[in-house]
Amino acid sequence: MRLGVSGKIFLAYTVLLLAFTANATFTLVVIHRARQGVVANEAYLDLQGSVDAAWKSLNDFAPSLGRNLRLDPNLALGLRMTHKHLDDAQAAIDLYNQREPLSSRRHDFEVKRRQIGALRDQADELARELGAAEVANDPQARPDFDSHFATLTHSLNRMRRPLRGESGQIAQQLRDDEETSLQIALGLGAVGLLIGVGAFVIILRTLQPLRTLRARAQQVAGGDYGRRIGAASHDEIGELVREFDTMAAAIQEREQRLIRSERLATVGRMASQITHEVRNPLASIGLYAELLGDEITGEPGAEARRLLASIASEVDRLTEITENYLRFARFPQAKLEREDLGAVAAAVLEFSRAELAQAGIALEVEVESNLPEIAADESQLRQALLNLVRNAREAMASGGRLRVTVDAPGGSPRQVRLRLSDSGAGIPESDRAKIFDPFFSTKEKGTGLGLALVQQIVAEHGGRIDVASEMGKGTTITLTFPALAEQVGSPSEDSAVAEERAAAMKKALA
Repeated sequence: MRLGVSGKIFLAYTVLLLAFTANATFTLVVIHRARQGVVANEAYLDLQGSVDAAWKSLNDFAPSLGRNLRLDPNLALGLRMTHKHLDDAQAAIDLYNQREPLSSRRHDFEVKRRQIGALRDQADELARELGAAEVANDPQARPDFDSHFATLTHSLNRMRRPLRGESGQIAQQLRDDEETSLQIALGLGAVGLLIGVGAFVIILRTLQPLRTLRARAQQVAGGDYGRRIGAASHDEIGELVREFDTMAAAIQEREQRLIRSERLATVGRMASQITHEVRNPLASIGLYAELLGDEITGEPGAEARRLLASIASEVDRLTEITENYLRFARFPQAKLEREDLGAVAAAVLEFSRAELAQAGIALEVEVESNLPEIAADESQLRQALLNLVRNAREAMASGGRLRVTVDAPGGSPRQVRLRLSDSGAGIPESDRAKIFDPFFSTKEKGTGLGLALVQQIVAEHGGRIDVASEMGKGTTITLTFPALAEQVGSPSEDSAVAEERAAAMKKALA
């Protein structure tokens, strides 16, 4: 699972929050348990004090009961004090139950409350017996009273001893909980610290490429386009770094294109100068050759006339080259009208059918029906298609097959596509990136302007030209034009490159 920057930061803070929550929860639990222990200890101390006081109120009279025939007159007061102390003990238990209704010790306190209630009832019974006349006057009733008094005193004494132990156990438990809580708190603190350090390191490593990206942006601003950052992460920052590398590569390519454009402009200025210097002398040479041919008559002049014909042919070829240069540099603005690309292509191919048949090339034409119209200059489209057909014919010197299709790619009404496929030798991979460069040609007498002119025409129509070629299997050139309803005048990337080159040439040859 790949996490983005926001996911990593969220995960880090979630872990920290969980650690903090665990520490805080544990602290609250410990505090709550300590408070419960303190409250229970206070209740046990109050209970112990009340039971001790009740026991002492009776224990002072215990030695005199068996020896004296007369009862101590303060014994009734002692029984009342015992009753009061036992009431205080029950009140302490009731207060604890009120403060800690969910305590685990509630059951123990309820048991002790019932025990104290029974002892209080015994004290009340003794008080009633003491108030009866037969106890004071009848010696036979004294043994029962003394026995009940001794039982009550023994029960109080037996009850107060465990209360001291309970209080001590709570105090020891509080000390043990304190040590355990301290150790666990230190452990949780250490774990939270480690988690915090780990989260900081993760966030720092996640954001580290931003510093490199900033430095690289400064280098790109200074003109250094060659180095790439590279990013191994798959989060948003990694995508940003990869997009930046792509942008730097695009800027570098655009810079190289601009340099090539400047070079083309320089070559164009040279070609313009040469063209202007050569055109007039060529015209004069051609005229003089014709006049000289008219002057030569008779059989001895046959060889001279043949040489003059060769001169005139070469002059015509040089004139065509200069005209191509000027046509490319001074390419006219397209006069866009509603045109049927299929009809224009069919007319051009019908015109070239005889020439192709003479070269041993079989022509196949397939035009889809009901194609949308395009905004185009018919003469320029014809010129582009004738150049492509001528290149295909020259690529199949020993004959072959030329297939031309006109359709809508994917059935879309927004575009019209023309595909021209030949069965020639194909274009070497090393030449494919340069076939649209002006003056680049693999032909011995080629000018290198044919495909450049085609690309310029396609660019003027807002279209795109693509080339696919495989050595030994032929070449396919695809022209894609926007349908008339979608014509917005925004050329594609290839169109922009062609316009850039054409602008440089026009600037140089103007």
